Amino acid sequence: MSKVYQIASGKRVYAIGDIHGYPDVLADMHDKIAEDYLANQVDEAIIVYMGDYIDRGPDSKGVIDMVIERELVAPEFHYVYLLGNHEDAMFNEFMNDPHGNRQDWLEWGGAEAAQSYGVNVDHSKAYAMQAEKIAQELHDLMPDNHKEFLKNLSLYHVVDDFLFVHAGIRPGVTLEKQTKQDLTFTREPFMSHEGMHPYRVVHGHSATRDGKVDICPNRINVDTGLYMGGPLTCAVIEGSEVRILEVKA
Repeated sequence: MSKVYQIASGKRVYAIGDIHGYPDVLADMHDKIAEDYLANQVDEAIIVYMGDYIDRGPDSKGVIDMVIERELVAPEFHYVYLLGNHEDAMFNEFMNDPHGNRQDWLEWGGAEAAQSYGVNVDHSKAYAMQAEKIAQELHDLMPDNHKEFLKNLSLYHVVDDFLFVHAGIRPGVTLEKQTKQDLTFTREPFMSHEGMHPYRVVHGHSATRDGKVDICPNRINVDTGLYMGGPLTCAVIEGSEVRILEVKA
């Protein structure tokens, strides 16, 4: 018999998948979450942003503005902000060492993210030739509250029997021994692992190809490929039940 993972009575978690620079779609998701909550309020409602706020889409800065401001707009929720590999690549690596291992961040949609902050990127030239200038302009143009937000993103969050993390975990390894690389970048063997974990893992990072949340006994994948034309989705977890909210781009 499969393990039954539970969230304690009186709690509800809204886990929002990878946003990737689409604030208008996120605004619609916030409206759906508010409507869902008002229809059936609980003692503790938690919104977990699963990371990858930035890159690929048209307005990475706008997404972070919206997420930061959300606590003022809707203080009835408790908010959790996870670190995605895209934020880690931009803020913790590229901005500190533009010629280092994460210079390739600019190819992941990082050039568009930099432009959303007002950085001048010349797409007719190799990004490597502009990396130092782009990093310096990002430092200069990024608001202090964005830097503080990015610096304080969490690697994971636990609610009772559920673990919320951007990418996944290494099966069979305790949570305390999982590395940042594991939690923000892993795909295999996590994605194909069929055994039960100590927690049911809610994650993003690996976009589903059919635009639907992947609900497995041991994990739930809420990245439905918004930047590829899929919807933005949110897993609503209450007790042992999982419901899905969806906003099409």
